[in-house]
Amino acid sequence: MSNPQFEVVLKGVLAGADEAKAKADFAALFSLDADKAERLFSAKRAVLKSGITLDLANKYVARLAGIGVEAVAEAIAVEEPLSLVPIDNPSNEGASENQASSQEASADEVAPSVSTSQTSLEADTRAERFQSGFESAQSGTDSQQKHRHQFLFSGVGFEYFKIWIVNILLSIVTIGIYSAWAKVRNKQYFYGNTHIADATFEYTAEPIKILKGRLIAFALYVALAFSGHISPILSLVVSILFLVFLPWIIVNSLKFNARHTSYRNIPFRFHGTIGGALKVFIGWPILGILSLGILFPFVWKKQTQYITNNHSYSAEPFVFDVHVKEYYKMLLILIGATVVFAIVFAMVVGGSVMAMVGMGGDFDPAAVLTVIPIILGYLAFYFALGAYVVVAMANIHWNNTKLQNHQFESDWAVLSYLGLIVTNTLGILLTLGLFIPFAKVRAAAYKANHTALVVAGDLDGFIANKLEESNSLAEGVHDLFDIDISI
Repeated sequence: MSNPQFEVVLKGVLAGADEAKAKADFAALFSLDADKAERLFSAKRAVLKSGITLDLANKYVARLAGIGVEAVAEAIAVEEPLSLVPIDNPSNEGASENQASSQEASADEVAPSVSTSQTSLEADTRAERFQSGFESAQSGTDSQQKHRHQFLFSGVGFEYFKIWIVNILLSIVTIGIYSAWAKVRNKQYFYGNTHIADATFEYTAEPIKILKGRLIAFALYVALAFSGHISPILSLVVSILFLVFLPWIIVNSLKFNARHTSYRNIPFRFHGTIGGALKVFIGWPILGILSLGILFPFVWKKQTQYITNNHSYSAEPFVFDVHVKEYYKMLLILIGATVVFAIVFAMVVGGSVMAMVGMGGDFDPAAVLTVIPIILGYLAFYFALGAYVVVAMANIHWNNTKLQNHQFESDWAVLSYLGLIVTNTLGILLTLGLFIPFAKVRAAAYKANHTALVVAGDLDGFIANKLEESNSLAEGVHDLFDIDISI
């Protein structure tokens, strides 16, 4: 007797999923055009894959669920495996008629009319990308061929401007209450336009929970502001309470945002503890200050490590591991650049002061113009130093972060990023702030264009396994304080 075989039967779009997006992703997965994919969805019964093991069938089901498509694995009693496109058999006309009478649909109904061998080959080609990851996972082998997936941001400045201006106006009218809804709309726009490997991210938070967090944050701010007018001692007590409360705020905010962020219907998670946050956000910074800045590289490393290593994609943790010398290199460059600039700046300022006073000690008004280049030089140094810090931090972070055996890559450059922030700043100043949404879109596009994920093996197989883990783990009861306190 042959081993039991199964087939994957299409049921439709999962409840709550975006129907148009799910069907589009399904068509792309099987290399079908929209009309052919729609015919499969509208059929009473569509068999996508047949003659496979239960384990492989379940992986197909999980992979389809990852794009919002519902399918089930059903047992069949056949001796020969069937491909995605069943082969027409002239000697089996009765079976074909039974299929037609039961209104079953399969890929041969939507494929062009070709010979038996051509149809089978087309089916194998169409399903090859879909199947390869699952078969390697089934056999326990993992291809180590690396594939580089570039992040892509598809947002448009004017498109986001309309969302941004409405958010601003409604937040003003509602005295800030709508800001929670505005945050969700903003995040959904940026997450929904951030692509990697032909899929986007999702943000699913409920605005009312964000509003709760903001009310708590507002209460803390009011208490801190007014305590100083009542008593210096009370102000000190409130400040200490705020520092004690800060790790709780950080942890719950990170948990909230991770839980409501997903990729291919698989949510992220944050597992950090309040004790861990207390160490890296209170303890280590105090040590950095007491050491006169010498230990600040350890502070940066510990904080990045705490945030990254406590995040996971389903149950798969991110891993950030770098030698602290990378942060010390950055610190030495910052110190060296600052010292050199301070010396040059002092010399230039000294010369300008002497020019304004004049050799005879009289003030020369025309020499005041020499101050303008000094101010521009100071601003240029400030922007350049800020750009260097952001670029160095980003490259250290992403180039040393892994997800299983998949590696992130980052190639941010100081000059290009400096050009971005300078032009964004000028645009905001010249338009009295109306360029802000365009600046945010440009910044998001830059980050995406200079960040990538290098996948070792098959990404679809990895996603399917993570989806199975996510589905098998009970969601559990949400924390009592399921809120976002970040502003």
